Amino acid sequence: MGAAFVTVATLGAAPQTPSPDPLAAAREDLTQAHAILRDNYPVINQRSGIAAELVQRLDADTPGPGMTDRPAWMQPADFIALMTTLARLEKSLIRQYATGDYHQLAAVRGVDDTVFLSPVDHTQQPLAAYVPPSYDPHRPTSLVVFLHGRTCSENDPIALPWLQAAARSTGSIVVAPYARGDNQYVDPAPLDVYAALAVAEKAFNIDKQRVYLAGHSMGGYGVFIVAPEHPDIWAGVLAASGGMTTETMPAALRELQATPVYLVIGSDDPIVPQGYMRQNLDLLSRSGIETHYYEQPHGVHAIGSIDEQFERAWRDMLSHPRQITPHGAMAPQAPATSLPG
Repeated sequence: MGAAFVTVATLGAAPQTPSPDPLAAAREDLTQAHAILRDNYPVINQRSGIAAELVQRLDADTPGPGMTDRPAWMQPADFIALMTTLARLEKSLIRQYATGDYHQLAAVRGVDDTVFLSPVDHTQQPLAAYVPPSYDPHRPTSLVVFLHGRTCSENDPIALPWLQAAARSTGSIVVAPYARGDNQYVDPAPLDVYAALAVAEKAFNIDKQRVYLAGHSMGGYGVFIVAPEHPDIWAGVLAASGGMTTETMPAALRELQATPVYLVIGSDDPIVPQGYMRQNLDLLSRSGIETHYYEQPHGVHAIGSIDEQFERAWRDMLSHPRQITPHGAMAPQAPATSLPG
């Protein structure tokens, strides 16, 4: 009887309401973005030249069922915030391309994206930005140009809660150019990076002595391609989970003599070993370049997993304006290296 009673009670219970999907808004934004892109593909490609890449981006950004894509180290709230912001930015960008009604960079507050005219092929290239609430147009403000990683876009770093927190803590504006996607920041990507810098300096009241270059993963490698082309611009260079290669080392050691370098790595990074970053530290330091090294215990190949040391490096870099001196020459006896190409 007891068993039968329990069975009847269970059958008569009200049905359970399914838990709401915490990523429903992100999925809806990406679905709408796909539709806008599909319906306006020719005009979007004419304006940007990257319509096919935008399709790939939307596919890559679409989350799996529930929270299955969340890395084990990431808090659920951070994952939801990241995916929701990323989807909103992607939808916004595609809608701008479709309508030709582009957001004005100078009007951005918080997180947004827009486009800028590339000097390479005169297409409208994506540019994401974060402007902290402390920004005052009447007061010169620090600027960080951030280079995204491989298989990422300009929106990925800007959507990161940890990058936004670092920017708020230093009152700095961050802009991230698409810079030709996954081309490793080789030509013509640097031209787009410097064009994005010029656009940001025109849109905002930027302190020219507090302009910095940072990047993660492919972007961490990329800073050693981009910065040496115009070293006198940068007050500091931050490379997270990426460093010099045998190809980029000679120019970096020669041109960054007066530019402090900040290296950040996770101790458990499966892609960029800590030994590689320590070798970068040794090479840069022995060449006379002011170099700072930050290692996050148990950190992996993601900014959110190295956030404590990343923000520490960020704050250290932003606390030092550019020195008004010409950059020096490479030390005559630069150390030999066996860095990977």
